[in-house]
Amino acid sequence: MLWRLTPIESVAILLVITVAGVFIIPKILRMLKLCLFSPVKGIVVHKGQPVVGAVIERTCKWNWKKYEPQTDQTVTDNNGEFSLPAINSWMGMVQLVPHEPVIHQSILIKHNEKTYGAWHSFKSEYDEFGELNGRLAGRPINLFCDLDVELKNHGFEDGGEYGGIAELRSLPEQPKS
Repeated sequence: MLWRLTPIESVAILLVITVAGVFIIPKILRMLKLCLFSPVKGIVVHKGQPVVGAVIERTCKWNWKKYEPQTDQTVTDNNGEFSLPAINSWMGMVQLVPHEPVIHQSILIKHNEKTYGAWHSFKSEYDEFGELNGRLAGRPINLFCDLDVELKNHGFEDGGEYGGIAELRSLPEQPKS
């Protein structure tokens, strides 16, 4: 026996499917996406001048043993600027197991046969722009990398820290989606 729907029941089912498709499914997909390294922008200078053609190599290693480190790279442009998109992963079974994420992050700058440590940090959450805590929480990573400065630890009085030659440039807070 076939089940027949009235026109009102058909419209109601179509409405529920549409609402799920437009509002609920995208939120579920965002929850499943884990940001291992947020987008990064920056500039590289040497003796006050932009460095053209420096290789920027970014790596993140998730504390889950079965996942290999992920690495990408770019090259600085004529203004010494660079930009890298977010590195994301899909959760699979990870979110079913209670845990505190530990994601090792690094950015190296390679120029004139030398390697400079620009950024070394640990990320302990999966939100995009979640690398920084306290007063810097939720802000994009925008770096000023001076090849003439020494490596140092950049600690914040209200939480969070990173190491390297890079200095965070102040930017407005990232809008929440």
